[in-house]
This record gives sequence, C-alpha cells and structure tokens, in this order.
Amino acid sequence: MTREGVVLQVDRVPVSVTSVKGSGATRSDFDGDGVDDVAASADPYEHSLPQSPGGLVVVRYSSTPYVDYLATAVSPVGGGCVCFGEILATGDFDGDGYDDLAAGEYDAYDTTVNVHAGGVWVIPGSSSGLRIDSAKYFTQSSPGVPGASEREDRFGSALAAGDINGDGRDDLAIGAYGEAIGSLGEAGAVTVLYGGTGGLTATGAQQLHQDQAAVPGSAEKGDHFGWTLAIGKVDNNRYADLVIGAPQENSNSSSTGSGMLTLMWGSASGVKLSGATSVTGAALRGATGRSDSYVWDLGMALAVGDVNGDGLGEVVAGAPNAQSPKGNEGMVAVFTGRSGGLSSSAVKLFSQRTAGVPGDPEAGDLFGATLAVGDVTGDGRADVLVGAPGEAIGTKAEAGTIALLKGSASGLTGTGAQGFDQDHAVVPGGAERGDRFGGAVALLNLNGTGPLDALVASPGEAVTGDPAGLSSGSVAVFHGGSGGLVPQATSWSGLSLRTDVVWPLWYGRRLAAAQTGGLNY
Repeated sequence: MTREGVVLQVDRVPVSVTSVKGSGATRSDFDGDGVDDVAASADPYEHSLPQSPGGLVVVRYSSTPYVDYLATAVSPVGGGCVCFGEILATGDFDGDGYDDLAAGEYDAYDTTVNVHAGGVWVIPGSSSGLRIDSAKYFTQSSPGVPGASEREDRFGSALAAGDINGDGRDDLAIGAYGEAIGSLGEAGAVTVLYGGTGGLTATGAQQLHQDQAAVPGSAEKGDHFGWTLAIGKVDNNRYADLVIGAPQENSNSSSTGSGMLTLMWGSASGVKLSGATSVTGAALRGATGRSDSYVWDLGMALAVGDVNGDGLGEVVAGAPNAQSPKGNEGMVAVFTGRSGGLSSSAVKLFSQRTAGVPGDPEAGDLFGATLAVGDVTGDGRADVLVGAPGEAIGTKAEAGTIALLKGSASGLTGTGAQGFDQDHAVVPGGAERGDRFGGAVALLNLNGTGPLDALVASPGEAVTGDPAGLSSGSVAVFHGGSGGLVPQATSWSGLSLRTDVVWPLWYGRRLAAAQTGGLNY
C-alpha cells in the first residue's frame, strides 16, 4: 500500500497457533488477548518482495494465526538506507484496548520535497492483529505536522508512547535529531502527535526544540536534541511526562562530562510549556565518587519507571560511553521521581563497579547502551534491565551481557542483581565474538501471568545455516518471578523466521516497546 508516495509491503504468512488468554499489564498486545506480541526489526536478505525493501519488521502474535513481515520500499528516485524499523514503539493511540505499532524510518525519502527527511508508520491493532490497511504515515510534510521536511532531519529516529494529556489514549513523541534550528545543523527537535478516537492525528501537534523559551538550554550544532525519548508519570498527577535526551550536548565544549536530559511536564493541553527541568552529564561527575570518572553522552538510552514503589516515576538514563576510568565502560543514572523535576542532587549512578552488580568494568563494555524498566519480581516496584552489548565474555569480544537491577523501598539497588550471558546454563546459544547479546532488550508480558518477562536480542548471533560473515540474529526469552529473571530455552532466530519471500538477518536489532534507546547499538 502507498501513503504520501511511500510504499509499505506486507507478507502475511499463516502459522499454526493455540489461542491464549492472559491477565496483567501488557505493552505490545496487538491482538488483545492479554499476552504481548513481539515486533522486531531485521535486515531483509534474499528477498523476493516486489520492490527493493527499505528495512524489515517481523511481527509474531500470541494468538493470531500468522506472522507479518512488513517492509517499506526504497524510493526508485531517491534511493535510501535500509532503516525502516530501526526504531519501534507501541501504544494504544485510539483507546480501543489494542496496542498499535509505530515504526520509524529516519532516512525515508519525502516525495513532497524530494529529500531524505524521515517518516513514521503507525499501524493500529485489532482482534485479528495489526490492521495493515488502516496504516497511517507521518512526515513533516504531512498536513498539520509542525516544521518542514528537510534533508537529513532524521524524523522518526526516536519514538516514545504514553498519555501526556490524560485523555486515556496514548500520544507519540517523535525525535528528529538531525533537525536544523536556524543555521545550526543537527541541533535536533521533537514532535508530539496526540491520540484520538481515530488514532494519532496532527491536530494540536507540538514541536519542541532548545531555542524555545519553554525548553532548557539553547540550540547548538550537533546537540542531537531528541536522540532518545521516554514518556512516563514522574509526578503523581494523571498526566504522563516527556523526557528528552540530547547525548551530544556539550560534547565539544566540556571536559567533565556531556549529554543532557530534559523533563517536560504533561498537562490537559499536552506538553506543558513551563516548569521544565534539565540535568547534564557534567553535573553528575561528583556523583561518580571518583576523580577519574566522567559521565559522557548521558541519555543514549532512556526509560521511566517507579523503582521505589512510591507512586512517582524515576527517570533512568544510560550513559554507555561513560569513563571509569578507561572509557566506554558505561553507567546508568537513576533520578528520583519528584514534583521538582530533574536534579543532579537526587541521582544514583550504577555501573559494574557498584556493589552487587555483576561483571567488571572494562573498556568498551557499553553498560547502559540499552534499557528496559518494569516490574519483573512482582513486588510492585519497577526493576531495570541493562544491556552491555560490548562486554567480552572471556576472550570473546562483544559477546554481550545483561544485568537486572532490582527495585526496593529505598530505590534501585545492586543487592540481589542478576547477570546473564549466553554461556549461562539454559540461555540459548553460546557466547561468541560479535553476538552483542543485550543489543536490544524489552520487558513484556509473554506468558500471560504474573510479573513482566524479558526479551533479550543478540543481533550478531550466527546460527547454523547462515552465510559466512552474515548473522541471522536471535531473541531469547526470560520469564519473570519473585526471584527475578528465569532463563527459558525458547529463542527465535532470523533463520527460523525465514520464508520463501524474505530471510531476516540481524533479527532483533530493535524490539518494540513503549520507549526507545539510541541508534548506535
């Protein structure tokens, strides 16, 4: 099908399933059965699609008896990258009880102005899965969307869903880290589209950037404001709040840290244009407790969750390039939820130096490159799943690892933390060079009962049958429980999802959830 001159190709493959009925909170339940469905991105390989694919998203349902393979088409006029689905998010934008899928294509060719500016597809859910024929497509050339499509805006390079205006329908924040503000290239901007009975609409849409009085800081070349996004309730009113990452803020002007987080409040009219707060990576140097440690590129991954169970959400930010002291070991910053907003005096930093956290800090670990936040143990407090895809396992560079840090009444803690890699018993596969286990993570309801479960991707995983030098990628399943994560023998690979139409490679490069990490990992 075609929207605004852009093609979406669909291959719907019948499979045998047993319908299920789950209970508890869900986050990507497209077919409404109480169990989350799994949407993951991949590279299309050996395809027979009608047009050259611009990326691939595979949707596996828990009850609906088929698998959907979604691919855009590279413009025959403008060309483009294979980046459809590099960013995914889920939310119920029309309030009908079924989650909807948003997929960004940050290099999409805008046929209105003939430039690569980016776009976002939004596909509603239903009792029979995603309603492909009702898909919408948004660019900055779409009527009502603020701004204008310009070369390399990167519109759709970050996505986050949540109910900012409290009307019971999720809204969608869209990052465009390449947006020029005046003559300042790649300063970055964020667009917010609001949900309605007919789904997302451009009516009342807002654009935010750092040259606006309501937004802290000032637009500068290369800040990449909007590189990451998260939406969640930080204070105790009915409105979800918006957190915006600008990880390259001050990267060329500060010797003590870089990156910036901005928290903007929700309200009945949308993002509130007053009371915003911010914090920088440089301001966190004292919190490291070490003279040789620096928080570089704060905000490369973002999430919001209530880790202490007090009803106020904490802002959780990854800084995988943090130095302690070698470089790129990585840290995670947790800001206490409060009505006053973000503050460097209300933060805890976690790294592999923190007591109880598994592993040792080594150059290139990238601890905090990916994040997922939710209640895994069922105690009413959110836990934080941290990916370190650069971690070496023995001599196997970039094999990757994950750590689950648990919530408690006093906040997030290293006590009782769990660590897993692919050399652990039960975890499918084996640790191998370049697997990048933890390269994408998500906390979802996968078994329909109890606390949240986890998906952990190894996009570099090679399986038997892969071409030399090319990796199918895989996604492993962990169930949640009172003690934390329990690894399962279940996994899927790109090869296992191969059809006569397309072979997914680097499967699991991105997993659909409400919020996203950055593009680098």
